[in-house]
Amino acid sequence: MATLLHHIQPWMQKSIAESEARMKRRMERMMDRKVQGVNKRLDAFELRVLERPAPTTDLSTLQADLASLRTDVDAILVAPSVETQAAPTTLADDTVLNALFSGTAEEGPAPTHAKGKRHCSHRTEEEKAQKRQRRQEKEARRAAIVDEELR
Repeated sequence: MATLLHHIQPWMQKSIAESEARMKRRMERMMDRKVQGVNKRLDAFELRVLERPAPTTDLSTLQADLASLRTDVDAILVAPSVETQAAPTTLADDTVLNALFSGTAEEGPAPTHAKGKRHCSHRTEEEKAQKRQRRQEKEARRAAIVDEELR
């Protein structure tokens, strides 16, 4: 058995080496075909891109549009200083006050909420005011950034 293995071993090693060489050549051919296919697609894409007309940009029109946009944004950002006048509400105020303090007003229906229930909101008025303040500051920063970008 040892003699047989001694004679078969070189043949097996040679067979393995040849098989590896064939696989290597087959892989190289396959990769060459794939690379050629990719190169053909790239060439076709380049031709399509080169055949496309270059976009023309009229700088004076662009500058005019930008100036128009700036004036529009400035007009939007300028807060109107017109104060609305309150309509006279003395008649409505008197009616409401009379209804509240006269003893003849009908009693409203009993409240439907259970006694001792808390309000849904867990925030205090101070927290709500702080949140409103932060939101206003954030909006002011955004407006300033937009204004800076447009200049």
